[in-house]
Amino acid sequence: MDQVLYRREGAVEVVTLNRPESKNSFSFALIKELGDHFQRLTLEDDVRAVIITGAGKGFCTGADLNSPDNRPDIVLPVGMRLTTQWYSRVIGGIMNLEKPVIGAINGVAAGAGCNLALSCDILIASEAARFIQVFVRRGLIADMGGTFFLPRLIGLARAKQLMFSADEVDARRALELGFVNKVVPEDELMPAAMELAQRLAHGPTRAIGMMKNMLNRSFESDLESALEREAAMQGIAVSTSDVKEGVISFFEKRPPDFTGS
Repeated sequence: MDQVLYRREGAVEVVTLNRPESKNSFSFALIKELGDHFQRLTLEDDVRAVIITGAGKGFCTGADLNSPDNRPDIVLPVGMRLTTQWYSRVIGGIMNLEKPVIGAINGVAAGAGCNLALSCDILIASEAARFIQVFVRRGLIADMGGTFFLPRLIGLARAKQLMFSADEVDARRALELGFVNKVVPEDELMPAAMELAQRLAHGPTRAIGMMKNMLNRSFESDLESALEREAAMQGIAVSTSDVKEGVISFFEKRPPDFTGS
């Protein structure tokens, strides 16, 4: 059975974690496949938005400690470091992909699975979604970018509370805290995610990608550096065909027909 499924709806790629019997926990094969795929997506211009979701009742419960394909030395410092480098490759692939990535969170997202969700640009959660920074229950520290994403999304004090306590956060509370953008009934999750993805996929993909890149760096930037990057990126954006279409459609008083180029 394929551990990651892919399907295409127009310019939207749907990536489904497919280990439902373990609530889509990460085997080594799954995490490697996911990292490889996001590297490939950087070269696929016909993909202009991505949805990540999970098969069955869970989104992802993090590392599968019982997976037979784990490194035999995973309990040793070197083995753990090499394993987490593959985890980092997935997060880097999502963050550096200059296309919008939507997380459709269909159930529990725990540990590294929670932080995979947080790496997405926009999160839509079903009412069944649960988020747990479970690491301290195992005596571990948060990984897969959790210490980067969570304080930026909800503030330092709340991030410490959730990571130190490993308390479960339901979808409505996640919306209140601000790391989920929208909550919908279970049967409306994928239609809602697809509607948003299609809307973004029909937008000016290059401009969205450049803004994503700059926003991801904004907390490490002073104003002067941000202004310089905006000027540089605007110089690139103005050369795209989508800018020409945006201007022409304005004067012709019609909606723009962006091609993502």
